[in-house]
Amino acid sequence: MIRRKIPFDQITTRGGDEGLSTLYNGERRPKDDLVFQVLGDLDELNSFLGWVKAEGKGLFFKDELESLQLNLFRIGAEVATPPTDPRFHALDLLTDQDITVLETVEKRVLESIEVPKRFVLPGGCALSARLDICRTICRRAERSLVALIRSRGLQELAPCQRYLNRMSDYLYVLARWADQYSIPNAGV
Repeated sequence: MIRRKIPFDQITTRGGDEGLSTLYNGERRPKDDLVFQVLGDLDELNSFLGWVKAEGKGLFFKDELESLQLNLFRIGAEVATPPTDPRFHALDLLTDQDITVLETVEKRVLESIEVPKRFVLPGGCALSARLDICRTICRRAERSLVALIRSRGLQELAPCQRYLNRMSDYLYVLARWADQYSIPNAGV
């Protein structure tokens, strides 16, 4: 296997040493700007979904998890690109169709399980616990995105917020599936 060496200064740029970071269009903002809070929440969610995917051998929803991860990248691109920048409309923007696809896969899983009629104590199995962690991070990402949309009047990001809302529902349903049907060697 040939490994491509990446120069140190491409990873460690020192560009953030002054407490600033860069948006897609090159604009510099403080690292504690709400935009970077949203991007951090999305990144954390994507990483935890990767953990579920990596340890979930034999799961029927591995492809759906990867689709969620790719859509989180799309959401991140929308958040990191001001709508006033011409590049915003060149992005692969999330649409209502993406939300419909997510609702369809959620309904398919929901039909195969019994949903508890009370609050669920996370930790029925290792897989459901990881999915519940993903669900709670997704809810946090949605809250931070709502704060960004409201504080900056970024209604263009509303489909992303709705997608995150549906994603947390889907992750809840998957966690309940895992509680009921966890399979041996599925990272549990």
